[in-house]
Amino acid sequence: MLKKVLVLAPILILIVISCGTTRQQNDVQKQNFERGNDITSPDHAISLEDHLSRVPGVQVSGSGNSAQVRIRGVSSLNSGNDPLFIVNGQQITGGFGALRDAAPVYEIKSIRVLKDPSETAFYGVRGANGVIVITLK
Repeated sequence: MLKKVLVLAPILILIVISCGTTRQQNDVQKQNFERGNDITSPDHAISLEDHLSRVPGVQVSGSGNSAQVRIRGVSSLNSGNDPLFIVNGQQITGGFGALRDAAPVYEIKSIRVLKDPSETAFYGVRGANGVIVITLK
């Protein structure tokens, strides 16, 4: 009987630890949502730059097609610092100007800004500077 308990004890410890880790990940995702990383039903009277600048941790400098969006600050010396823009599941290349053309403010249903490495891992290296996911109506 004692041998069975000694054999099963490490397995039970691993199960308890893994359950705690999963709970912590869910708590982080919940906190990200509560912090305001999502904008649903955006105000159509203001620009896309204004919407993004309201999200904590997102810096927008400039305006119009030449605006620059930074989620994690300057993280690269040689390659771009722009976040990855996704509109209705499609990657938008060409910077913020291309994003404004692809996602007019009056068509936006929701904006989600992904900053955490656990959230951007799905996008691999392309999401290293953060990801802005926009869903259109």
